[in-house]
Amino acid sequence: MSQIHIIVDSIGQVPAEMLAMHPNLHIVSLKVRIGDQEWQENEISTKELFQISKDKKLHPMTSQPAPGDFIEVCKPLIAAGKEVIIITVSGGLSGTVEGARSVAKMLDEEHIHVLDSATASVGMVQMAKKALEMASSGCNVKEIVATVEAMANATHTLLIPDTLEYLYKGGRIGGAAALFGSILQIKPLLQLVDGKVAVIDKVRTKQRVINRMLDELKKYPNLEYIGIGQIEVPSEGEALAVRIKEMYPNTPILPAKIGSVVATHLGPGLLGLIFQEKI
Repeated sequence: MSQIHIIVDSIGQVPAEMLAMHPNLHIVSLKVRIGDQEWQENEISTKELFQISKDKKLHPMTSQPAPGDFIEVCKPLIAAGKEVIIITVSGGLSGTVEGARSVAKMLDEEHIHVLDSATASVGMVQMAKKALEMASSGCNVKEIVATVEAMANATHTLLIPDTLEYLYKGGRIGGAAALFGSILQIKPLLQLVDGKVAVIDKVRTKQRVINRMLDELKKYPNLEYIGIGQIEVPSEGEALAVRIKEMYPNTPILPAKIGSVVATHLGPGLLGLIFQEKI
């Protein structure tokens, strides 16, 4: 068994085949709740989430992993003398990273290394892949941590929510802004800046805001990969992929799977890009 173990929270949406291939890769889950029902993130699809929410007329809620969830994975690894690297969703989006840091302090701060990915989804998966590759090739934990931190600093996230309703109900924007945007069909282009959601632009119509997002992408000519995410609009995701492949014919285009926790806050119809500059 490897000396170095990688833990990723469920917002990464690590593929099942990747998890099966690596016994030193572990998942700690966030949760989704609608009324008195609660699920681990991967126990409920985004389609099911929106349908149950509609049927119950209740907005979904989310929660970060409890400290005990991290302890359950970390404690036996530390007892066996392993090094642990935890890669979490952006600290600007969730308190997961702070929860992981508190567990590291509690158990063994010297051998549990908590890294804020500053992104989500495929960005986290790519960091975990690199960490696993480096661990298998004999790199030490300090080298792996430095590389993953460099990847986080070079990763960018752009988001186009189709509706402002979910941002409003999740407390991310005020009611006046949500109403104003809905009446005028305003589509915001959002970016994670220092791990927090910031508005780059506000544009009328979805097609125009997609064009604006691609203009933003063009600022980065030398990319390691481009991840394309969507929530319940696969045809729009495919159309976006076609345009990006024309722009970046030599850059890997990857699916950026979005789970039920992010969907709770951004809603159906979302399009997003996660991409990393070469380091």
